[in-house]
Amino acid sequence: MRDEHAFELRQIDQTRGDLYAIADELEILKAQIARLPTRAFVSRFALMATGTLWVLAAAVVLLVT
Repeated sequence: MRDEHAFELRQIDQTRGDLYAIADELEILKAQIARLPTRAFVSRFALMATGTLWVLAAAVVLLVT
């Protein structure tokens, strides 16, 4: 009598191929996540942008008066 939970070799090989494809996609996702800017970089950039706008506004006020 055949075991109903037994797998054939082609099923195992196909599943192994699928697992390798998933692992490759996970590596790609990890590389993309590693390239995202950090919270410190974003906050520093926002602070510099705000400071730059204040300096430009002050320069305009000084030139107008």
